[in-house]
Amino acid sequence: MYPDRFRLPQVTEHVLTWLERRRPGFGEWDGEVEAQLLAEARLALADVARRFSEVAVDPGYWGRLERSVFTVAVPRYFQLAREHHALQRRKYGLWRGGDLLSRVAYTGAGIAAAAVIALTAVPDWVEPLPFAFILFGPFLPDMQESFFERRYRRQLATLVGDMSVEQQQLEAYRPLDESVPPELERLSEPESPARSGGSSSNSKEKV
Repeated sequence: MYPDRFRLPQVTEHVLTWLERRRPGFGEWDGEVEAQLLAEARLALADVARRFSEVAVDPGYWGRLERSVFTVAVPRYFQLAREHHALQRRKYGLWRGGDLLSRVAYTGAGIAAAAVIALTAVPDWVEPLPFAFILFGPFLPDMQESFFERRYRRQLATLVGDMSVEQQQLEAYRPLDESVPPELERLSEPESPARSGGSSSNSKEKV
């Protein structure tokens, strides 16, 4: 129908990327934050709409696409972003926010555990654990933060992927009172009889 950049999955991805660049700058999540993000979503869609108008004139399709973004994609994004935004503001629930002292403490705990194990009889499989804690303790906050960030990115990717189903419904349903743009009519119309007849008559003349 139209290039992928004007279909719901990629349009949604464009809008979410636009919003994600601005979301971290907001403070506590509230109605005002959602209103500002909603305004940013309109700006992102306007950016795509301007490019779409250079390709086709189909206000019906674009109106339905825009409605799907604001009634399906944006509310789901708000739900995911609200939870992740709060998690970020709590420093992902890390002890002391993952500061330098906490990293030193993790390493110190590993050293203390290694000393205890060296002085007591423990199973062999327990002995390497303190050394792993010593090695990875300083990076434990980064690993926890990376885990939550990757989970959030996967959730956003799932949201973008789900918009493919919405796109199918968007293309399958066109109101009867909505005119079909000339671009789509040319793509969908069968080969004209004149052209097909002309080719057959030429073949007969050759025979």
